[in-house]
Amino acid sequence: MIIGIDIGGANTKVATSDGSFSRYIYAPLWRNRAIIYDVLADVKRELEGGGIRGTGAVMTGELCGCFNTKREGVLYIKNAVTDMFGGAKFFDRYCTFKDNSYVDKNPLSFAATNWLASAKFLSEEYKNVIFVDVGSTTTDVIPIVGGKVKAKRTDLERLKYGELIYSGVLRTGVAHLLKRVKIRGEEYRISSEYFATTADAYLVLGYDIYKPAFWCDGSVERAMQRLARVVCSDLEEIGEEGAVCIAEQVKEAQVGELIDSMKRIKAKYGLRKVISAGIGDFIVEEAADSLNMDFLSLSSVYDKGLASVFPAYAVAKLLETQ
Repeated sequence: MIIGIDIGGANTKVATSDGSFSRYIYAPLWRNRAIIYDVLADVKRELEGGGIRGTGAVMTGELCGCFNTKREGVLYIKNAVTDMFGGAKFFDRYCTFKDNSYVDKNPLSFAATNWLASAKFLSEEYKNVIFVDVGSTTTDVIPIVGGKVKAKRTDLERLKYGELIYSGVLRTGVAHLLKRVKIRGEEYRISSEYFATTADAYLVLGYDIYKPAFWCDGSVERAMQRLARVVCSDLEEIGEEGAVCIAEQVKEAQVGELIDSMKRIKAKYGLRKVISAGIGDFIVEEAADSLNMDFLSLSSVYDKGLASVFPAYAVAKLLETQ
């Protein structure tokens, strides 16, 4: 059995290369970075007896504010993985696996590589596509051309070229996406407080996505109340229809931002197909339709669980073939 681990700032994802095991675990490093040790220990206990032959790891959690630098974050995560899974291999920005001693020498080569593992794995089968992964916090928009991953290799550069959009379908604050909303034909400025997130919007709109209790308690009514707070109101004042209206504008803003990014990449490389993974692939499908592009959700190729943790699965598969 080969295990793939993707450690983010809010969630840890785990999958085996045979697809028999997948986990999407809420584990906020930014609140308590030591939580990763507990999470990995739990995973190891679940998999004991399965004959673990190797472990591949990628990460994005090094960006958390609990670390003074990304370098510090990479090394902390590396130590946690190797403490639990001795002999683990780490996937770097050059698409190679290295052992922990190499990570010590060049930590930044291993920062934010989860999207790259997914894209590299997919590029072996899909030669000319835009790969989009919409997660809880971020969205990756990756051009694959002639079987080569054409995206920049750092988050800074990907932000510059629209290959990284810093919004997702759970954790993004509504104030990050909108500055004004329309309710019953009238336009209102919104508060910049962290009253509501995209998780609230998609719960209200009826989408079935993974919803950790910390971000969304599962109650549509409570989600509507939080959305009403965005305009310093409550449901007595704007009504349920007002909250739904705000939720619809949240989705419209996210889809619009993704369309802009995909449109630029489509024009630059002449790509006509989109492949999506992650818990927010319903956004990708709508954007692809708007651009008249062919669309394939990886949840229709693999099961929904694997598609939601695709970087972990991809790094496991890449290590297995190596």
